[in-house]
Amino acid sequence: MESPFEMITNVDKVENAYYIEVKPGEYNAKYWNKESVYFADEAFAYFYTTICKYVPQYQPTQVTEIKAETWLRISNQLQELAYFLSTNPPMIKLKKWIDFSKVEETYKQFDHHKNKYISELINMINEFTVWITEVCQTQSYITILGT
Repeated sequence: MESPFEMITNVDKVENAYYIEVKPGEYNAKYWNKESVYFADEAFAYFYTTICKYVPQYQPTQVTEIKAETWLRISNQLQELAYFLSTNPPMIKLKKWIDFSKVEETYKQFDHHKNKYISELINMINEFTVWITEVCQTQSYITILGT
């Protein structure tokens, strides 16, 4: 995996167990589903603040079922984040959107690679929000299967 900011749609490309699986539908005690999408846990951590805004009980290490309506609100908020990132904001303003204590990259590391990380994060957000919108047309829930 070249960039940590990647949404993987093919389960065969998942490299290890340090991935978050996002599965269409309700939890069924089955992992590594072909219809799921996968994120390196370090990349998905950038969504933590946004998800917690709508699902306060969300924990990255647990299974979390989220209703489609809530996912659409999360998706809208993620799109706002992508737009905000596209304005090349100062690092101090990123703290409103990204909890750097939850991500592997530190504040200083992110700042050092800011342009690259922002571009890749925007691409990942755009892919994920399209996927969310498509899944919410046919599913009542989307489940996060934590690490």
